[in-house]
Amino acid sequence: MINKIIPLYLISGFLGSGKSTLLRNIIEELGNDVRIGIVQNEFSSINIDAGILAETNGNYSVLEMNNGSVFCLCLMSNFIPALSGFIDSYRPDKIFIEATGLADPLAIIQVVNSPKLIDKVKFVRAYTVVDASLFDRQINMIKAVSGQIRVADTVIINKCDKQSQSLAEEVGFKVKEINPFCNILFSQYAKLNREESDIIKHEDSTAQILTNNYNIDTYPLSSPPYIKVNTIITSKKISSENLKNLTDLIAPALRAKGFLKIQDGTVKVLQAVCDEISLKDYKLPVSRSEIVIFGEGINVSLIENLFDK
Repeated sequence: MINKIIPLYLISGFLGSGKSTLLRNIIEELGNDVRIGIVQNEFSSINIDAGILAETNGNYSVLEMNNGSVFCLCLMSNFIPALSGFIDSYRPDKIFIEATGLADPLAIIQVVNSPKLIDKVKFVRAYTVVDASLFDRQINMIKAVSGQIRVADTVIINKCDKQSQSLAEEVGFKVKEINPFCNILFSQYAKLNREESDIIKHEDSTAQILTNNYNIDTYPLSSPPYIKVNTIITSKKISSENLKNLTDLIAPALRAKGFLKIQDGTVKVLQAVCDEISLKDYKLPVSRSEIVIFGEGINVSLIENLFDK
């Protein structure tokens, strides 16, 4: 029996750019007839995105790899055998890797060419999501953002509804300076156009990996960038009145996300990127409040004190 070679897609993008939204859109687009294997890579010890993904209907299973980037020394040695075992046990039709926002995924070819995976997966396409409204700030802040753009076949310039057309197009020009060969897709809510959707739907195991586009020696495994990660886990609840105080305290963060148990019995999903903060209802039950905050100057003790018994 000849083993099926599974198409593998990479989704990268800086913190809060819309990677998880893109993944949810893809799951819904593919429907229940396709078995989807998802690798979610979180830099912190807890995976908020897996909980958010649980609200999405589809035929998928998730492999979580937390506490670092799967494309750096800290997780690569564990990631390759874990992915191999995941493929053997779940037998997906397609695999999507959602890399941590701090990842520099230029070592993707080292993953697909590893002895444990070379006969199981093929690297089909890389998507990088960028936030049109925060691009200039982020590209100058974190070196990994350039690496994520450089490896992309398609760069999705997301949140264009928050920018004028001219500013979004300016971001497109800057992306092309980094990667002249990528496709550019201007989007709202990380939605793919019909052409990109068809590529994902109809890609089969006969596709070729153009390994000559990647030089393993040029892109060695890297160490992760240093960004302080603050994690808050508590069984306590927060009052509606204290939510405003919470948003004020996380305002200096690069990125924050989490689940909040409210005293009125509801659950909120917290999403914050720089100074843009949203709180939305979450339909599924959670056992505790969990928040991950990326950035300096966060007073964790004050935040913890906002939660009552």
